[in-house]
Amino acid sequence: MRHVGAGDLSTVVRDARAGDERAWAVLVDEYGPRLRAIARRFRIPPDQVGDLLQATWLQLFNGIDRLQCPEAVGSWLAVTMRRFCLHAVAGENRECPTTGLDEWLAQPGEAPEAGLLRAEQAASVRRALARLPERQRRLLWQMATDPDARYTELSARLDMPVGAIGPTRARALGRLRRLLLDDERATHYAWPARR
Repeated sequence: MRHVGAGDLSTVVRDARAGDERAWAVLVDEYGPRLRAIARRFRIPPDQVGDLLQATWLQLFNGIDRLQCPEAVGSWLAVTMRRFCLHAVAGENRECPTTGLDEWLAQPGEAPEAGLLRAEQAASVRRALARLPERQRRLLWQMATDPDARYTELSARLDMPVGAIGPTRARALGRLRRLLLDDERATHYAWPARR
C-alpha cells in the first residue's frame, strides 16, 4: 500500500464525495490501520473494534460533504475514532452511538474523558496559535472574539488595510491547519500502541 499524498488525497476525498467505491477503498486502506491503532491504545476489546470502526466510517460517510479541508480527513477520522473509543471506555453505552458526534458530546452527564479530549484539543490549538506570526494571530483572535465585526472595524482595530484582511485570514487559517495537522501527526507517532 502506498501512502496517499496531499494532492492525491484531495482527489480521493472528492471522488469519495461523488460515491466512488474505489476512493472509499483507498481511504479505508490508508487510514484503517491508524484507526485500529487508536483502538489498541484505548485497549478496546477486539469484538468492539469493528463496531467503532464502522461508526467512524459512517460519520465520515454522512459528513464528507461538510469536510472543508480534504487534507484533514486523517485527523478528522482520528479524532472521531478517539471520541468513540472514549465513549466505549466510559461504558455508558456498550452499543455504538447512532446520533451525530455533536449531539452525543452535548448530552448531559458526558464521560470525564470527553472533557480531557476537548482540553487536549484546546491545548493543541493554543500551541498552534502561539506559533503564528503576531499579525495573523491578532486577526484570528479579533475575528473569533467578535465574529460580527465588519472588515472596516477590524481594519481600524488592527491598523490593517481592508483589502489585506481576507488574504491574511486565509494564510493564517492555512498555516494554523498545517500546524494542527503536524501536531496531530506528532502525537500519533509519539504514542506507542498498547498491546
